[in-house]
Amino acid sequence: MKRPLLLRMLPDRIRLSVWSRFYRGKNPRWNPLYHDAALRYAPGARMELVPGDVISDSLAFTGVYELAMTRRVVELASAGGTFIDVGANLGYFALLWAAARPDNRCLAFEASPRNIEILRRNIRRNGFESQIEVIPHAAGKSPGKFHFDPGPAEQTGWGGLTFEVAADGVEVDVVRIDDMVSAEHTVALLKVDIEGADSWALMGSQRLLEARSVQEIWFEQNKPRIRALGLAEDAAQDYLQSLGYSLQAMSDASSELVEWSAIPNGRDRPPDAVKTTPSEGCACDNRSARR
Repeated sequence: MKRPLLLRMLPDRIRLSVWSRFYRGKNPRWNPLYHDAALRYAPGARMELVPGDVISDSLAFTGVYELAMTRRVVELASAGGTFIDVGANLGYFALLWAAARPDNRCLAFEASPRNIEILRRNIRRNGFESQIEVIPHAAGKSPGKFHFDPGPAEQTGWGGLTFEVAADGVEVDVVRIDDMVSAEHTVALLKVDIEGADSWALMGSQRLLEARSVQEIWFEQNKPRIRALGLAEDAAQDYLQSLGYSLQAMSDASSELVEWSAIPNGRDRPPDAVKTTPSEGCACDNRSARR
C-alpha cells in the first residue's frame, strides 16, 4: 500500500504539517502502511509499526519523525562512529544510524517490554544485528530495579520510570551507561528521551562526560514527568553545565516539553537551522498532556 499521493509529493516540513492536520489518528483505513514502512532518510530500511501510536503514525504516513533530530542524526551518522540511543522505542533513530554506514555502531537502550521485541524485529529485518546492540534495560544513575509505567496500551513512547505502583506496571532493571561503554570510547551522539528521567541517564554517564568522550548530546526536558519524579526541572542542564558542556534549547524553552542539545565547551555548535518547529509533526503536546 502506498502513502497518500499528497504526502508523497510535498516537501518534508509541509508533508509533516499536512499529515498532522489531516491524517493523524485516521489509521484504520491505512493499517497496511504500518506493516512495512519505508524511511525517508534511510532508503531501503523498513519498519514494523503500531497503528494508533503517535510516533508510528508519523512514520507510517511520512517516513519521518522529529525532522530536526532526524536530519542531525543522519548528518552525524554520515561521518561515522558510535551512537547511544536511550529510549530507542521501535528503533527509528538506531536504524537511521546503522543505514548510513556499515561501520557505524549503536547501543539501543529500551526499557518498555512491549517495545523490545518489535525493536529487535526491526533490527533483524534490516540486517543490522552486527551494528545495533539492544540493551533491554532502563538507563539510570544507579544500577538496580525501578518501577516502570508502560503508559497507554496504544502508545509506544509514553512509558517511563515512576514511583507510582500501577496495575499494569512492571519492574525493570536499571543500568548505568558508564558500565556499558568505556570512557576511552568516543561517542559521536548520545540521545536521551525517557519521559522525565533524562537527568538520571546522564548522571549514569558521568565517566564518559567527564572524559569529554561524548561529542554531542540531545535530550528532552519533559517538565510534567520530571515533576512527577520529584526532580528539579533544570537538573539535566545544570548537571551538564557542571561538567563543562554548553547547552542550547532546540525548541521553545518556556513550553512543557523542550528539546535540548549539548556539546563540550569549545566545540562548534550545530547550526540554528536544526531547531524544531511545530510544523515538524512532533507529538510532544500529546505526551506532555498525559500527566
